[in-house]
Amino acid sequence: MRMLDKVRLRLRSLFRRPNVEFELETELRFHLDQLIEENISSGMPPEEARRAAQRMIGGIAQCKEECRDMLRVNFVEDLVQDVRYTIRSLAKSPGFTGVVVATLALGIGANIAIFTILHGVLLRPLDYPKPDQLMYLTAEAPAIGGTGSALSAPEYIEFRQMNRSFAAVGAYSTGGAAYTTGEVNLTTGDRPLRVRSISVDAHLLKALSIQPEQGRFFGDEETARWTGTLPPPIAILSHELWRTAFGQRPLVGLKVEIEGRPHEIVGIMPPGADVMDNHTQVWLPLWLHPNMARQREAHVLYVIARLKDGVIAEVAQTELSAFLENWGDRVGTTDHVPTNRPLRSVDHTLQLRALQDAIVGNASRPIWVLQAAVGFVLLIVCANLANLVMARAGSRRREFVLRIALGASRGRLLRQSVTEGAVMSVAGGILGLWLASAGVRALIRAYPTSIPRPSELTINLPVLLVALGLSTGTALLFGFVALGRGRTSSMAAALKEGARGSSGAWRHYGRRGLVIAQVAFAVMLVIGTGLLVQTVYNLTRIDAGFDRSRLVTFSMTLPMANSEPEARAQAYQRVLDRLRSLPGVLGTAAMSGLPPNRTPDAIASPIENYTSDDGRPFAIIDYYQFVMGDYFGTMGIPIVAGRGFERTDTASQGKVAIVNETLAKRIWKGQNPIGHRLRPPGGSFGASDDVWHTVIGVAKDVRQRGVERPAGTEFYVSLDQHGVAPPSMNVVIRTTLPPAALSGTIQQVVREVDAAVPVVRLRDMDSVFAESIRRPRLLAQLLGAFAGLGLLLAAIGTYGVLSYMVTERRREIGIRLALGATRSHVLTQIMKQGLQVTALGVTIGLAGALAVTRLIASLLFGVQPTDIVTIAFVIATITAVAVVASWLPAWRASRLDPNVVLRDE
Repeated sequence: MRMLDKVRLRLRSLFRRPNVEFELETELRFHLDQLIEENISSGMPPEEARRAAQRMIGGIAQCKEECRDMLRVNFVEDLVQDVRYTIRSLAKSPGFTGVVVATLALGIGANIAIFTILHGVLLRPLDYPKPDQLMYLTAEAPAIGGTGSALSAPEYIEFRQMNRSFAAVGAYSTGGAAYTTGEVNLTTGDRPLRVRSISVDAHLLKALSIQPEQGRFFGDEETARWTGTLPPPIAILSHELWRTAFGQRPLVGLKVEIEGRPHEIVGIMPPGADVMDNHTQVWLPLWLHPNMARQREAHVLYVIARLKDGVIAEVAQTELSAFLENWGDRVGTTDHVPTNRPLRSVDHTLQLRALQDAIVGNASRPIWVLQAAVGFVLLIVCANLANLVMARAGSRRREFVLRIALGASRGRLLRQSVTEGAVMSVAGGILGLWLASAGVRALIRAYPTSIPRPSELTINLPVLLVALGLSTGTALLFGFVALGRGRTSSMAAALKEGARGSSGAWRHYGRRGLVIAQVAFAVMLVIGTGLLVQTVYNLTRIDAGFDRSRLVTFSMTLPMANSEPEARAQAYQRVLDRLRSLPGVLGTAAMSGLPPNRTPDAIASPIENYTSDDGRPFAIIDYYQFVMGDYFGTMGIPIVAGRGFERTDTASQGKVAIVNETLAKRIWKGQNPIGHRLRPPGGSFGASDDVWHTVIGVAKDVRQRGVERPAGTEFYVSLDQHGVAPPSMNVVIRTTLPPAALSGTIQQVVREVDAAVPVVRLRDMDSVFAESIRRPRLLAQLLGAFAGLGLLLAAIGTYGVLSYMVTERRREIGIRLALGATRSHVLTQIMKQGLQVTALGVTIGLAGALAVTRLIASLLFGVQPTDIVTIAFVIATITAVAVVASWLPAWRASRLDPNVVLRDE
């Protein structure tokens, strides 16, 4: 009860202050009157009795303060007073307040924005039950640079049966029946849509341990019977597609047209459900053609497995290594089985890694680089603001001294300084949070495919705690810097200085040291930015193997359910002919895979009179390109030997093909490839049988899996000669018109062929090329923005220090001018001091950059971390900025009038 009484008393003292003050005043007056009466009754005169009573009590005001201290609520009153005083004080200096809050908002906002990405992508667990148990299994072919590839169907089944470490092992494919991976046509009402799709087996859904929001998932029988020519007509919709395309109306048990065939909707996924950040909208049952399901060379399935409870990843990796030692013996065949020693080009191994690491991929290092960069920016911000606060505290030294003389303790002054810093930091933090939220949203809109897990990028509790920590840290920094700057060893000296102010040598050194630190951090940021900008420039200058100027492209898919390969070929030919007849169109073609952003096909292809390293008569070809129309002419790909496809080839009985330079060198090793034969699997492009194709030409290499990677082996087949076509094709048009001018006509031409087929990804080839370097470009742009901010703050810091020095040395400069010093001499001396500070900062920054840039070496292309040209350019740029920042206060100092200065002093 005593504790409750104390709490009640303190709350009453806090919220009913006038009543408590009145009661305190009344009680003290009562005791004073009692003492006065006692003194008068003892014979004292009234005035002397009053003075004696007051001396005995010790003063009414002092007694009130003691009583208030006993209530222990003074800290709240003091805080309110400090906040009010701070607001009034900052309102009198709107320029200083605005600069500090804006600078803090930029520094804190940049850090919060990048930490939001860091937390959402790298630190936040995947949105599955026990996500640390999920592993990703891929095939790796190090001899030919193949990483993250799929497994063959036999390998997947064998691993699922052999392993003892996993509770569930499932597979998925993004290919399905269409050649363009991961998409299907879906019709809702009279609207054709092209949506993201994935084909999964029932084991994968068990491994993910998610439950449907409505309906059910696929059963084992629906995803394991690979017979017939088409998968079962059932589907599951994502929650997001169900909401946006169907208005959340009941769909389970009803049919929706997918790929031209009615599919029964058996379930609705829970919100946010996805696989490998694929933005999946339609889930289909996994189905493989029976022939492909038996081929060990057909790597088409990606595998996700869930560890058993109590089993760690290292144990599973050890088990996998044991399997790889004698996989062939375990399964009874040595034909294209994984091995622990993949030394030859035809060899491959299997690798396990955490699912989250597989989703993030190579985005981890760029994100950490950005986080380090914004950390440097925050340090520059703090150094810059520390200089501002020190300058302001110097002008307030007389105020601090007077307050100490009137009885204020240093703790009280520290609390006041910290309160001022807290008010500005909170304002900067709130504005920074808003800037961070807006910045993250803008990044996602501008680069929707460059950042993994974009749906996870939200301002949540961990991000708010980081914002709170940054604001608190800067508030304490301001408080200690301001109080330290306001200290003085001589109260009399401080009062004599008055408004003129003076600073000790250590304070000048401190301010210059802060500027040196700003310049050093800015140098490291700008050098890193310069290297990444050079990387992006190098990537844009790469010859991808084709002429991307004046090329427009779009994609379309004809449903397999209601079209045969021959009918599809005729439909695509009508589209090409119709587009070729348009004014401004110079050429048209269609292709199965659009460079330079393709996934390798890795198809085993028999080659006549050829024996691979392991004695087999076939080779794994990285890319198959099935083309229609004047492909090489339209794309601007030179034929370096032999000839290209011609219209007369369609009447030829023998099938012809073209290979690229890399395939010719790797297979025929310096021999003339013209006349040699290969036999591609006809099922890969819609043909009914496998026939030999004679090489008639060698095409220049085209970079297919990113412009920064070397070209792989590539094999071209003319679909015009075969009279068939796969469901999905990419159409390219060489034209003098922009995509927007062609959009309506293209839509009309495609509708004439099939009204249910949407036109997707209509854009020029420059946009396709830019998409292939989107991540380096984004990194360079963000780092460039941070480096520009750091350089600007460093320039402001240099200007501020010199301006403050000129203000403090006005009297000295005036005397020098009066004694005969030239204005050019004063200008030179001031600029010399600014450039000396810059030179020290550049030297320290260069040393730091040499260490830091090695950490981003893996992100560079065509440039070394110690590139002399980039470093020289950065030094020249920072020196030029320092010259401008130093010249302004130096010029102002040289224009001082000695008569005016000395009269003012």
